[in-house]
Amino acid sequence: MAKLTLSFFTFLFFFTCTINVVTAQKASIHDKINEDMYGKFSRAYETLDYDLFASIHSKEMIRVAGGNNGNIKNVTAYLEGYKKRWSDPKRRTAKISFRLFERILSDAIVSDRGIYKVTYTNDKNQLKNSYGQFHVLLKLEGKDWKITLDYDSNENKSIGKDNFDAAFALSDYKLYCKQ
Repeated sequence: MAKLTLSFFTFLFFFTCTINVVTAQKASIHDKINEDMYGKFSRAYETLDYDLFASIHSKEMIRVAGGNNGNIKNVTAYLEGYKKRWSDPKRRTAKISFRLFERILSDAIVSDRGIYKVTYTNDKNQLKNSYGQFHVLLKLEGKDWKITLDYDSNENKSIGKDNFDAAFALSDYKLYCKQ
């Protein structure tokens, strides 16, 4: 009986350790994706760092702006717009925040859908927010996740604070990841 009890507790110990290792690995993967994409994207916006912003985009990236004035751009045209906009000495920085409602991932591709909020100061020195819905596809290139497809739209200005609040914090991957 003592051997059976010892065996059971040994099994339980190794089973618990294995679950903890798998959980830590999953958290590590999500942390890496979130840092490569959202962390760098946010820092670039807040500092107007064009080089950092460009570094998170794949050379084959496609940009789709949805809504009434929809357009499709290749990575060069898309990034040139940011380079020009951010090089204006009068340009003010903005803060961008992301929340997700879905992540689907494989070993080398991630599909994220969510809501973003841009906080900026307008010409009257008032703090304002704008919101949009996005869908990005990320691809693992070397050791870093890069944007290969970036689609967003404010859905005719119907996306707002309630949508943002209803989505999940980036750290809550257990709530938005579909695997």
